[in-house]
Amino acid sequence: MFFFFPFVFLIPIVVVLLAVKYGSRIFRDIFRELDNPGQWRRELSGRSFRKEAGRSRLRRSEGLEARIFRLAYKLKGRITISDIVLETDLSVHEAEETANKMVDGLRVRMEIDDRGLVVYEFPEIISRFKGP
Repeated sequence: MFFFFPFVFLIPIVVVLLAVKYGSRIFRDIFRELDNPGQWRRELSGRSFRKEAGRSRLRRSEGLEARIFRLAYKLKGRITISDIVLETDLSVHEAEETANKMVDGLRVRMEIDDRGLVVYEFPEIISRFKGP
């Protein structure tokens, strides 16, 4: 009987600590729902959260492609991976991956010059800088 005596006081303390821990989590979610109605449900439904994350990645890549096109215009239609890295602060791998995704043979072509340097050409932009 004396062996269980010290643990009798610990049981209510453990119960109170668990109640505070999980109760605060429940109240935090309730107050978050009051501050942002519907946000909590969107976060819980993984499907809509994944869609939103995919859209933000898509918007980021579209913005990135626009920046690369602006860079190509600034450099008269011919750019390298180094140019992209310097302009966009991407890593070399990310810049190469993005540039390769943009290559379609019509608007963006990948050419290798006489020195073996990979150059991405933008024929529409190059044609603007050529005379009539």
